[in-house]
Amino acid sequence: MKKRVISAIVALAIFIPIVIVGGIWFKVAVTVLAVLGMKEFLSLPGGEKRPKYVDVILYALVILLVFMDENRQVYYFLTFLLPMLAVIYCNNNKKYNADDAFKLIGMTFLVGVIFHEFVTIREDNIMKFIYLFLITMLTDTYAHLGGSLIGKHKLAPKISPNKTWEGSIIGGIFGTLCAATFYYICVDSSVSVLGLLIITLLLSSLGQLGDLFFSAVKRNHDIKDFSNIMPGHGGVLDRLDSIILVIIGYILLAGII
Repeated sequence: MKKRVISAIVALAIFIPIVIVGGIWFKVAVTVLAVLGMKEFLSLPGGEKRPKYVDVILYALVILLVFMDENRQVYYFLTFLLPMLAVIYCNNNKKYNADDAFKLIGMTFLVGVIFHEFVTIREDNIMKFIYLFLITMLTDTYAHLGGSLIGKHKLAPKISPNKTWEGSIIGGIFGTLCAATFYYICVDSSVSVLGLLIITLLLSSLGQLGDLFFSAVKRNHDIKDFSNIMPGHGGVLDRLDSIILVIIGYILLAGII
């Protein structure tokens, strides 16, 4: 527990000032996180035989996606094209094949686009950025507390044995109320309260689904954490698993709130 607390304090001490400052410093920090997140995907068991130049291509694509401008189609096209061309160039199905390419394209697209949206949302409105992270942090915190106190019915025992329906519901309720209150006070007090609550609850639910999905990925590969960058907390994907689906949901719902 002491290790978790210390590493969390250190991470917040680094992350919070960078978020406040924004600009190129924030974009560089996000790019570093994106590359580390991609490294965690590429380090999953099963990819040891893959040619190293494939990894180099994927890292480059992730960086391009984070920094992409309004001409997104070009970056998306390259993200699909280059891993496919690498299959032809490799010409060795045992090391790298079409199935591998499709999987890695999905990973690259997910990491690059999500971390690009981190930058976009922060540049648009820092309070909205904080609101989205509050949803995941508060939902997770209250879900853990609720589950510890009254949790009896397992939510997804084969994926995450410690999560319960009671914890999930409590996390969703309190995470929604607290984050929605922050949005109303700090972002836009003219928004429909009912609409804000519904959307925040949807985002909270997506965050919990993201947590479960990435837990399923780890269980599928028989690993506890994606990496050990933050002692006691795991890696980048361990810490940002919930926010990834929240960001996707926010992109789809941004026009409503």
